Amino acid sequence: MLDSFVDPEDERRIHRLYALYCHFFAHGEPEEWVSIFTPDGVFAKLSASQGGLGTSAQTVEGHAALLEMTKGRREMFQGQVRHQQTDIVILPGADADSAVGHSLILVTDWRSGQGRLAALGSCKSEFKRIAAGWRFQRIELTALPKPNAQAGTAERTAQA
Repeated sequence: MLDSFVDPEDERRIHRLYALYCHFFAHGEPEEWVSIFTPDGVFAKLSASQGGLGTSAQTVEGHAALLEMTKGRREMFQGQVRHQQTDIVILPGADADSAVGHSLILVTDWRSGQGRLAALGSCKSEFKRIAAGWRFQRIELTALPKPNAQAGTAERTAQA
């Protein structure tokens, strides 16, 4: 992993996708957000947020379903929820037209006035270069605590 790199220009373009992902989502621009995915792109939230965002685990595939989900989130979040992706690492994929990204996610919620930390987690992304340029092929979000970590904590507490 330390010595695996993608072309610097490709990495710059993929980093921009991460930024656009957050900006389009935060500002309630669902059509623009969907445009950064391949037509068969997948959004997979693997665990429910523990911070009261009101979102559950789900997998959504394709532009039409992504658009519907994002419009629902726009209504739910009222332009008052912010997503940040940090510590982004881009690695080569299976070929020159694919790449894999890893990042950490942080979500803040300002709907009740003063902001609060609503979710932390990690993100794994798969990117594909299509005629229009680099796009998300798949993005998987896992919020903390991970579902199996909660079971392990309960078991450790019961054993103590």
